[in-house]
Amino acid sequence: MSTVLAADVGGTNARFVLFENSSIQSDTFRVMPVGEYLDLGDAVADYLAGINVSKLDKATFSFASTHEYCDEMALTNSKLTLSVSGMVRRFALQRARVVNDFTAAAVGVLSLPDSDLQTINEGIADPLGPRAVLGPGTGLGVSGLLHTGEYWMPLQSQGGHVSMAGQNERELLIYQFMVSQFGHVSAERYISGPGTVNLYNALCAIDARPVQFTEASQISAAAMSGQCEICVEAMELFCKWLGVIAGDLAVTLGSTGGVYLAGGIVPRLGDFFLESGFIASLQNKGRFSEFVSEMPVRLVIGGDPALHGCYTCLSSHYDGFGFTVDA
Repeated sequence: MSTVLAADVGGTNARFVLFENSSIQSDTFRVMPVGEYLDLGDAVADYLAGINVSKLDKATFSFASTHEYCDEMALTNSKLTLSVSGMVRRFALQRARVVNDFTAAAVGVLSLPDSDLQTINEGIADPLGPRAVLGPGTGLGVSGLLHTGEYWMPLQSQGGHVSMAGQNERELLIYQFMVSQFGHVSAERYISGPGTVNLYNALCAIDARPVQFTEASQISAAAMSGQCEICVEAMELFCKWLGVIAGDLAVTLGSTGGVYLAGGIVPRLGDFFLESGFIASLQNKGRFSEFVSEMPVRLVIGGDPALHGCYTCLSSHYDGFGFTVDA
């Protein structure tokens, strides 16, 4: 029997589960806060103790990092570090691999049943056409899938760090506020959990309004309830700019196979998101608006594609992705 640990490590939480002989063991699924650890190995040790497991054969991690994937890595939006060789030694593993978090999510999307997907735009899908995969969480993950003729190859992308710009006078004021705070203004500064706070703070500063909320969850809740007009505008801008970036990715990849939205934030927005300007912004691509309008758009509402994806990434098709250490 082969026991494999799969872990999806984000800026806020790490999700762990075991696979036994290729089958996921749902009763071993746990979510652990990243902020309590400096070394991912300590989190793994606590996880294994919590489920009373002492022996692993392999481990695979999806990990958000801005740097080239190598033995020693740090999480983009956290102080957490990972040593792949350290994992092999500490847990006596046969193999450990780390891959980009949205590379794993893209691969995992392939295994999702229709019940885990909500269609936002029906479109006309080319079964072998390129697929765009993106989604906001603690950061903004971006990837894609290209069919090689034999299997789907994911993209190891850092598209969440592309540059942003304003499209009207008010958005230019927001952009200028962001520049004053961060220098370079990436898409992630707008479209992520922290990006929600950035947008809200920018609007409060521009309108000379007091800051009432400091957490993304507070801002999104106040927007969905309609109790705070600044929060409503911040979340509308969040949805609009997610559409802009999704449309840019769709045009760049020629995503005739569809656009897939993953990540933890969007499903929680419910009808607010569905009634927002997301689709209009995604499809507003000038001479290519009709092209983009024909692409299916689907929201991941169930499953955990990154966990399934990072497990799949242990297979030989994906040896060129991430970083691997064998015993």
